[in-house]
Amino acid sequence: LLFNSIRLSRDVRLYSNNGSCSFCRRQDSLALLSRLWTPLRPVPLTCNALPWQCSLIPAGGCEAPLIVASVSLSRSYNAIAGKPSVIQFIPALGIIGFAVFGLEPLLRLSRNLFLQERTDWKKSSSRYILTSYFQPLLLWTGVMLICRDLDPLVLPSETSQAIKQRRLSFVRSLSTVLTFAYCSSSLIRQAQNICMGTNDSSDERNMRIDFTGKAVYTAIWIAALTAGGLGTVSISLAGREIFTNFLSSIMIHATRPFVVNERIQTKIKGYEVTGKVEHVSWWSPTIVRVSDCEAVHIPNHNLSVNVVRNLSKKSHWGIKTHLAISHLDVNKINSIIAYMRKVLAKNPQVEQKKLHIRVFLENIDPENQALMAFLRFTLRCFLKHGA
Repeated sequence: LLFNSIRLSRDVRLYSNNGSCSFCRRQDSLALLSRLWTPLRPVPLTCNALPWQCSLIPAGGCEAPLIVASVSLSRSYNAIAGKPSVIQFIPALGIIGFAVFGLEPLLRLSRNLFLQERTDWKKSSSRYILTSYFQPLLLWTGVMLICRDLDPLVLPSETSQAIKQRRLSFVRSLSTVLTFAYCSSSLIRQAQNICMGTNDSSDERNMRIDFTGKAVYTAIWIAALTAGGLGTVSISLAGREIFTNFLSSIMIHATRPFVVNERIQTKIKGYEVTGKVEHVSWWSPTIVRVSDCEAVHIPNHNLSVNVVRNLSKKSHWGIKTHLAISHLDVNKINSIIAYMRKVLAKNPQVEQKKLHIRVFLENIDPENQALMAFLRFTLRCFLKHGA
């Protein structure tokens, strides 16, 4: 048809360029009609080629832009056809978009055209039914379609495939539970309003209905949250560490058991850590620089559940040492002990009042095969902070 139309326009131009004699007009009219009644030749179609690619080329030599446009369209079509998952998302996204943006205006327009109701739309029963039942069901349908389209998608590793399946199960269970709970609570609230609408609000019967409705409403949402928790245990386990570390960081920043540049000592899973705190964050682990200059990253949750000794906040530093003398000086034991106590008593850095100074003979140690023995003394005292 398009080919014959092009021929018709060309013949009309030839006819207009000829003379205006009646004989020529009759001959040209017969020739024009004979050309119009030629049989139509169908254009063969292919699966990926556009049907007008061979018939829209004019005779004026402007075929290059049309060829480029047709090739671009065919390549775009092939690219979309090569990814069927993208095409499968279109119905689900269309349903979600219609439920969010198109359902309410369409119902409002239909209500004004057919029912001729001019009441307030926000307080009408049609809008309540729409937002309480139809819109959640359409959104749930769109989410289910998206999960169904993502289900056959194969990921490169088994771990990512398992995570994908768990997340899809989480989305399915959560959307189903929330949709059921929302629709059920809306139904109960509507039934409660209908039952209480005919009587006085101070009536005892209305009070019982109100209490029963609120109890059932609360029970539905508690059951929905419980079911959602059972269906989302994998996500809960995955996010538990992050959430507990964040809460532990809040406790550390609030109580301040240690701060940056303080020395701490703790034991986590059998590994003892002693060093200076370099960084305390809200999300990332706490960094402790130990004696061999290694940076130890400790999760904040472990610091909150284990014993942490803040060495920088000691009021006194304890010193315990051992002194050994020969057994030949056994007659000088009392004078040695008295002299060490006198030296410690004169030192202003040693605590004298609150904590006790201990200097005593602990035991006798055999030294070697020459039957030499040593008297072992223990000296224990406490230095004041900052000494």
